[in-house]
Amino acid sequence: MSGQAEPINLNDAIQLHVSGQLDQAEAMYRRILANQPDNPDALHLLGVIEYQRKRYEEAIDLISRAVALVSKVPEYRNNLGNAYLAQARFDEAEACYRKALKLNPKYADAHNNLGNALKEKGKLQEAVHSYRMALKLDPLRAEIHNNLGLVLERLGELDQAIQHYCEAVRLNTAFVDAFANLGGALKTQGRLNEAIGSCTQALAINPTHARALLNMGNAYSEMGQIEKGTAFFRDAIRAEPTMCEAHLNLGHTLREQGEKEDASVHFQKAVRLKPDSLAARLGECIGQIPLLQDSIEDIAQTREYYRKALEDLSEQINLSDAHVLNQAARLVGNCQPFFLAYQGENDRELQALYGELMVRIQSACFPAWSKQRPMPMNKPGEPLRIGIVSGFYFLHSNWKIPIKGWVEHLNRNDFQLFGYYTGSRNDGQTAAARKIFHRFVENMTSLEQWCDRICRDRLHVLIYPEIGMDPTTVRLASLRLAPVQCTSWGHPNTSGLQTIDYFLSSELMEPSDGDEHYTEKLVRLPNLSIYYEPPAVESARAGRADFGLNEKQVLFLCSQSLFKYLPQFDDVFPRIAMEVGDCQFAFLNYVKSPALGVRFTRRLESAFARYGLHCSDYVKFLPHLDPPRYKALNETADVFLDSIGWSGCNSSLEALSCDLPIVTMPGKLMRGRHTHAILAMMGMTDLEARDIDEYVALAKRLATDVEFRRHVAQRISRHKHLAYCDKSCIDGLEAFLKKAFWSSAQKSSSK
Repeated sequence: MSGQAEPINLNDAIQLHVSGQLDQAEAMYRRILANQPDNPDALHLLGVIEYQRKRYEEAIDLISRAVALVSKVPEYRNNLGNAYLAQARFDEAEACYRKALKLNPKYADAHNNLGNALKEKGKLQEAVHSYRMALKLDPLRAEIHNNLGLVLERLGELDQAIQHYCEAVRLNTAFVDAFANLGGALKTQGRLNEAIGSCTQALAINPTHARALLNMGNAYSEMGQIEKGTAFFRDAIRAEPTMCEAHLNLGHTLREQGEKEDASVHFQKAVRLKPDSLAARLGECIGQIPLLQDSIEDIAQTREYYRKALEDLSEQINLSDAHVLNQAARLVGNCQPFFLAYQGENDRELQALYGELMVRIQSACFPAWSKQRPMPMNKPGEPLRIGIVSGFYFLHSNWKIPIKGWVEHLNRNDFQLFGYYTGSRNDGQTAAARKIFHRFVENMTSLEQWCDRICRDRLHVLIYPEIGMDPTTVRLASLRLAPVQCTSWGHPNTSGLQTIDYFLSSELMEPSDGDEHYTEKLVRLPNLSIYYEPPAVESARAGRADFGLNEKQVLFLCSQSLFKYLPQFDDVFPRIAMEVGDCQFAFLNYVKSPALGVRFTRRLESAFARYGLHCSDYVKFLPHLDPPRYKALNETADVFLDSIGWSGCNSSLEALSCDLPIVTMPGKLMRGRHTHAILAMMGMTDLEARDIDEYVALAKRLATDVEFRRHVAQRISRHKHLAYCDKSCIDGLEAFLKKAFWSSAQKSSSK
């Protein structure tokens, strides 16, 4: 009949849709529905277009109408599930995918999408099963390999995750998401250069890919190139302003540069973007603790802010919620209050708050490894099995003090040693460590593997020489993997973890009220508690001119990390300058970021200005030095000024090995008394000051009385050996280990 509209062919509309001409396809679908309101295919496909345009409610309405008309089409159920998933309605999405699979068990898309829904619900093992089913049906689909890699990575199965990411990019060489994810997984494994390479490939495809920029920033930050990492985090935010993780990580790097105000802005932004993100909330909480304190008032204020934020988080976290628990499983160890210890205060109460939360999370995530373990009994004459977990089996202060001396000299007839290396860096000391232990375990790819391996070794005592510096160590220490668990002063602060029984410390370093500073039971091992041998370092034989220092001025060496210098003691430096006159103070800049040195300099400028002096006339900053050049600096300095509140230990011992006179003032906490203990071993406590006035006076005398300085150097040369190779601490450690074993064994047998 003339004048009638020509009927529309659904296939023509589908062709427009597939080619990306959404407006034209939509118009044709609507014309079909105008004539056939109950056409299920048109309703379904119009719903798919609404989904593609991110109008999810409209998509759900249209596809639901199609399902109501024809309930046995698996594609309808699958795409309805996609719309629910986009709205974070995970239960409804899962139900749709399962109905699609009931209709067609060989529907690869539905298996893949079910995996996506299960992943979001925290059902990671079930998600893995779904992705593997999808791959059986469609093994050449790069997207499924990438999705499986994401879940395996979250499960800690990094090797398998990397295999699937690599397969994804092999199948699709332009798959930018997979390149970016591969970079993230390689970074987690410590393969930082490879991570940067993978992210570089992603950015070559898409220079504004936010995830690739984020992972590039993570890799550079891990390498210690904080400023470069910061730049990539900023680029990620420009690419995707609502990316919570980029704001969070930028906050951390800004904080490491001393920019606490800017850091706080990004921590708060991360929480606003994702209020239910535990990582963002804990980041904002830890972010209350700056690296560098501006004033005494600043210390008190930040501690109170931190306490309140931590209490709020602990009270509000609901670990009975599967989604929350899934997040929490990745939270422990990733953000630690490391710099709390640098505020010069007793941290027991605050660390107990933090430790309680970490143990509660780990207990909920890993209940099988959270119960108290009975003490394994030994046959007569059989050695006790002692485990030592550390991320620092390389040339690091934690290896030098206390691990190396302990493990080299414990009696092998009485003790069998198991080393667990949670780090990835390797050098000559790593090779030496491998030879020392009965068993040396490394390269575990998941927390579950670590726990299983440690528990199968049936240890009597497990020692964490430091807790608070390495993420995996904190995760393990928050569990119960041995009947007796100890920490020590690799990071000299209480762990706050109820799972740690003893804190192994030094008799000479601990103040009389030291027991009040720890949640663990304090063990005062004899003398320094360490068996120390001076490192065999060849000096670079560099003079002051090689460091850009004045040859004629008195040189005070101030080589501690800048965050060890508390603001209440800044006046020490201008006061010494006033007394000595022609002198210079050599500081080492923060290796990760010179920006922290800029902030510290501003603090010193204020202190010198109060005495009418110019900081730049006296203070010199040197870059990070390798061991030979650092030894040469000690050899050319006149006086070593120990930091007040957090004393030097490695640095003090290395200064004394060069016969360099030291000025120290013992603090109220163990970490402020390292040098005091060393000098006590040497019988040279006359180099200690009781207060700031004495500290300044002693520094002046050593600087201006050349004969006195020479006499002190000679005494150091004669007496320094008394602090070395102290077997009494090994005897004390052995006695403690045996006593702890028998005490725990008796408790186990009485139950």
